[in-house]
Amino acid sequence: MARKDPLSEPLEVTQFVTEVGQRIRLMRRARHLTQADLAMRADVSRLTVIAVEAGALSTRFSDIARLLWALDDQSLQAALASAAQDAAYQEAARGFVLGGKARREVRAGR
Repeated sequence: MARKDPLSEPLEVTQFVTEVGQRIRLMRRARHLTQADLAMRADVSRLTVIAVEAGALSTRFSDIARLLWALDDQSLQAALASAAQDAAYQEAARGFVLGGKARREVRAGR
């Protein structure tokens, strides 16, 4: 797959990715971890840590999540937990659950 030109990304996306990388770097330093230490904790390569901290747009979301969990980022955990309190999230979850149940009942002939 061809890599997307970073200049074609919206500025907000580029800024967000850069801010996440900076936050990870600061949290790592605050915990007195080297890039190698964090990479080992998160089960990613040191090159991945370097790329994330540099704000690389090609970084996989799962790698960023691994780093944040390895850093025991309380605000990430709170954000994920609070997503369940979001009305749009709850409505979508209900629709998914009910939609899935309705589809199974139709297949079962009910």
